[in-house]
Amino acid sequence: MTAPDRSAVLLLSHGSRDPRAAYVVNQLVAAVAERTGREVRAAHLGFTAPTPDVALARLADDGFSAVRVVPLLFTPGYHLTHDVPLAIAASGVVGRLDVTVAPALLSDAPGVRSLLLRALIDRLAQAGAQGHIDALVLASAGSSSPEARLHIASLARDLTHALGIPVTSAFASAAAPSPAQALEALCDSGFQTPAVASLFVAPGRLPDSVAAACPGVPVSDPLGVSPAFVELLVAQARVLSRAT
Repeated sequence: MTAPDRSAVLLLSHGSRDPRAAYVVNQLVAAVAERTGREVRAAHLGFTAPTPDVALARLADDGFSAVRVVPLLFTPGYHLTHDVPLAIAASGVVGRLDVTVAPALLSDAPGVRSLLLRALIDRLAQAGAQGHIDALVLASAGSSSPEARLHIASLARDLTHALGIPVTSAFASAAAPSPAQALEALCDSGFQTPAVASLFVAPGRLPDSVAAACPGVPVSDPLGVSPAFVELLVAQARVLSRAT
């Protein structure tokens, strides 16, 4: 008789005061659970319960033997290198629960990168931008980390190759240029029909600020439960520990 699968997946978001963000994360939990057949739960680094240490402790108490933490974070910054390890240590599950952590969503793995590109392009098409734009702004949350900004710039280059148009990265906070500044620079360079691609998981203050700062041009929605993005999360969740 086959033993029951006691592995789980924990989707870990940044967290937001905006209830729309938690709603979308819960939608992603349901979508990944349907695709993987595993127990999938949510945790949040801030603003929303449960925190990752509490969520991990609950999984251990519920009898799970392994968990794959899938951060809903695009770049390998402070949250991944500092906050996530601290949360694992604070959870008290070491020795009871085999915890592995997926890399940032902006991974160098070819399959993962292609899924992220497809999700962004699909969202642009839904915003009415497909085939009708001559330049693109890739808008993300922003970071004070030069390494994080380089990862965003590399994704912008990949979008340039995929779409055949210039793509420039912009940041809603913590770095320049802003989306409005990036759009202005494109228009000053002679581009007439630019659009904005939103590199955000879910709605919230920063995605709203991007849309408000870019009136009159197509701005794509956050990635949410778009099929390619769900497939990306499934790929991130698939590599479970040896205990499974």
